[in-house]
Amino acid sequence: MLFRQFQIATLAMTAWLSSSADPHAALMWPTPNPAFQNAQPIESFIQPTVSGLPESGLFGCVRNGGRRFHEGIDLYPIGRDQRGEASDPIYAVLPGRVVYLNKSSAQSNYGRYIVIEHDQESPAFHTLYAHLASIEAAITVGSRVDSGTPLGIMGRSAASTIPRARAHLHFEIGFRLTDDFQTWYDRQPFDTTNRHGNWNGMNLVSIDPLDFYASIRQGKVRSLAEYLKYIPTYARIRVHSSTIPDFVNNYPALVTRPYVEQQVIAWDIAFSEYGVPKEWTPRFIDEAIGGRPGDVKIVAYNSKRLKAQSCQHVLNLHSNSPQISARTLKTLKKLFGFQ
Repeated sequence: MLFRQFQIATLAMTAWLSSSADPHAALMWPTPNPAFQNAQPIESFIQPTVSGLPESGLFGCVRNGGRRFHEGIDLYPIGRDQRGEASDPIYAVLPGRVVYLNKSSAQSNYGRYIVIEHDQESPAFHTLYAHLASIEAAITVGSRVDSGTPLGIMGRSAASTIPRARAHLHFEIGFRLTDDFQTWYDRQPFDTTNRHGNWNGMNLVSIDPLDFYASIRQGKVRSLAEYLKYIPTYARIRVHSSTIPDFVNNYPALVTRPYVEQQVIAWDIAFSEYGVPKEWTPRFIDEAIGGRPGDVKIVAYNSKRLKAQSCQHVLNLHSNSPQISARTLKTLKKLFGFQ
């Protein structure tokens, strides 16, 4: 009954995603807490860190005085069992296909987590549900889910200890950078095995889930495609490469013009505040843009926005001329396979 009441409330208060192949597929909230749908303040649904600051559970540069980035939002439970453990069911927010399950709490900072790819959307994107106490037996890799399908129970699983009082769902919305993440991983001096393949957190980039939901609710956008156009571009970077990256093949809706049967010599990539490569413009041989294969350069940037960055810089503005940040260079290496 609780699930049905939550479903009705969500359908009544959440806008439709018009990009969906099914126009009646509702974007749902991932937990039974109705606080967001009721326009209550973040204290009503966001789980803070040990600092106790509600904003520390939000997306972005919200931790360690703005110096540490948080890739998703943390949602606290409204139900507890007799042991005091979180008991909230977790729901799929849109129809899609389960692409990854991690059932071991000790092998990732995400703990037990599920990744669903919403392949009926354009662009396709994934949602990630982490720190689960348990996963529903029916949820397996390859299985399809609908909006509101129960995925598991909220918890506090993680490689490091999360106290019972701070059990929560860590929720992300985003994209994977490459289908060959292992090659990049093998080049790094890591002393641990990549246990999660292409669904390792280091291969994922995310948007702000709460801002996306709020933009849908407020009628500013109707889909993720519109949201990506709505959020500001912080920099455009040109990469001279004839390679068609996995990212382009996986998310063709982010490409601004046709490139099939054209001789691509470079890509102009628009980056969001936290480094999502949200727009791709192919450049062709007949455009005479100059440059050699492997060249990477900044073609445009917003200095006012960049100066306001507190962490996760797209570009560094420490000198008279901007420089591509180490984080953005790392992203480009994953996208293009550069060494």
